[in-house]
Amino acid sequence: MTLSALRRRRLAWLALSASLLAGLMALFALWHWELARGERDARQHAATRLNFYASTLNAELSRFQWLPELLARQARVRIILGEQGVPPAATPPVIPSDERDAANAAAPLGSSSDLNQHLRRVARASGAAAIFLTDRDGMTVAASNFDEPDSFVGYRYDYRPYFIDALARGRGEFFAVGNTTGRPGYFVSAPVLGAEGEPLGVMVVKVSLEALEDTWRQAGETVLLADANRIVLLASRRNWKYRALEAIEPQALDSIRAQQQFRGAPLTPLSRELEDGSLVLGDNHELSASEIARLPTAAMGQRYLDESLASGPLGWQLHFLMPLRPLYIQARNVVLVGLAVILGLAMMALWMRERQARLGLIRREAVMMREINERLEERVAQRSRELEATRDELVQAGKLAALGTMAAGIAHELNQPLVGIRTYAASGGKLLARGIASAATRPELTARAAESAASNFTRISELSERLADMIRQLRVFVRPASQQAPVALALAPRIDFALELLAERVTALDLTVEQDALPRDIIVMGEQVRLEQLLTNLIRNALDALEGEQKAQQVDQQTDQQSDEPDDKRAAPRLRLSWQAWPAVASLEGQPGGCLRIEDNGPGIDPALRATLFDPFTTTREVGEGMGMGLFLSYGLARDLGGQLRLADGASVFEPAEGSALGGACFELWLRTPASEATHAADGTEQQGSGQQSVT
Repeated sequence: MTLSALRRRRLAWLALSASLLAGLMALFALWHWELARGERDARQHAATRLNFYASTLNAELSRFQWLPELLARQARVRIILGEQGVPPAATPPVIPSDERDAANAAAPLGSSSDLNQHLRRVARASGAAAIFLTDRDGMTVAASNFDEPDSFVGYRYDYRPYFIDALARGRGEFFAVGNTTGRPGYFVSAPVLGAEGEPLGVMVVKVSLEALEDTWRQAGETVLLADANRIVLLASRRNWKYRALEAIEPQALDSIRAQQQFRGAPLTPLSRELEDGSLVLGDNHELSASEIARLPTAAMGQRYLDESLASGPLGWQLHFLMPLRPLYIQARNVVLVGLAVILGLAMMALWMRERQARLGLIRREAVMMREINERLEERVAQRSRELEATRDELVQAGKLAALGTMAAGIAHELNQPLVGIRTYAASGGKLLARGIASAATRPELTARAAESAASNFTRISELSERLADMIRQLRVFVRPASQQAPVALALAPRIDFALELLAERVTALDLTVEQDALPRDIIVMGEQVRLEQLLTNLIRNALDALEGEQKAQQVDQQTDQQSDEPDDKRAAPRLRLSWQAWPAVASLEGQPGGCLRIEDNGPGIDPALRATLFDPFTTTREVGEGMGMGLFLSYGLARDLGGQLRLADGASVFEPAEGSALGGACFELWLRTPASEATHAADGTEQQGSGQQSVT
């Protein structure tokens, strides 16, 4: 290794060491910055919560500020104090509640019983814990809890500040644990003055703050209320109550004991304030102030961020404590993230050095990769050209398929009128031949045959016009149905037209067409030519199925005759048309409509063909007998008419749910109907009038 290389390596290590040192200093600064930011956010949150808690505390205390003075002005209170003077110190005997209530109910106004009942009613109405009246010597003469075992009546409270301040300053306030009940409360008092303004006694209202304290606990936050001596009066943690936040001065402690404020509670220190203003709070009930002061911070308890606010009377302080441990954890996490970033940067630097050492190899690999990429690009271009050629072939095949489908559809639709023309022409020719043969012998037959032939030729002319209409409507047929305006049509004439067009096949099959459940006054919305095409296709499809079934039965009969087996009774061909109207059809976008049900007793539909039944070129007939376009075109015609065509299955609204009641296939044609059913049409006629639609 050369001298220059050693020097470069030494410089690199020095730079790395300097970078690590700078990173550690940055982490240290980041620690303090994150801790300060967290403490600032915590204090802002604490200030917001303190304002809320202070407002609820002040609202609770202010509810009762007026009550003692109001009660002290009542005449019945002054009468009691003027009549009884100083009552005896002995506690009155406890009377059973039923006897006591009866006695109080009959008590005259201004008596002790009357005042006791009055104070109880006021206490219940106002929500005060207790209300009691003392004379000017501090002896209780009436109380709202007069009938309870821990009644205030007969007890002296002249040592309480609320009694002393009320007589001296006209108002008294004090928080203490009740010596009689053992329950804490906030006492507010007012003097009872005589006619000359002389003090007769003191009216005292005791307010319980336990509900407010329970609300603090339910909030899940650390809140406490301390008095002027920094003794905890209320706290979200029960074991912190009546403990001092700092050591109590001996003079203050003597005053507390003389007033019997906390009923002998030890008042041991709860916390120790650190130099940064935070508090360390613990549960060391048995330790004195000097012993707690000597404890390590970790042994003392959890460290809290203390935010306080003056609230309530008598110099109270409301404290909101937030544990500092989450702030340290957050700062630690930020430092760990920073450390991870520094380590990542260091690893990146090492990787860069390694990368620079391998630049030569990378260059050679780059040349090889460039050559490989060029070959790949050439192959990709070739594949792209092949794909474009394949796509062009597929497009051409799609065009041919569409052309074939259209040609097959046109041939299928034109075939039906041509069959009708052929039928009427053959019938007309037979009638003319019959008339010529009987012209000499039976002239009446000749005239009748001529009339029938003329009728046939008229039908041939009509069918020819229909072929012309069908050719003209090819463009309409391929146009979206939404561009066409449907009209009101009578359904029965359209069905009659389709049956008449297929009359020769119906007669050849000896087919029974059942239309008992098909009213003659049904009005549907659609287009005449398309509706007739659709009905003809569906009925023709049923005839095809019945013809196939008839051929199969004939083959079976021949087989039975050859085998000398008895000939079973064969069912006659049947075709049933039925209708049911519905006020709102989901498949018709909630519009009124109805269902035309076309069912036969043929062989039915093979379950394997149900999924592709309405696809083009789907057929069960033999080659040369059908192209499989009938149902495909019928499905499109139904959709163009704003309706729906489907094979009856489990979703059908009729019974039975599947197939035909006749045993064969069943198709449901859903068609729209006019909004008003007031329109009725005769067969093939038009009705027009006020408030009616024209019907064809």
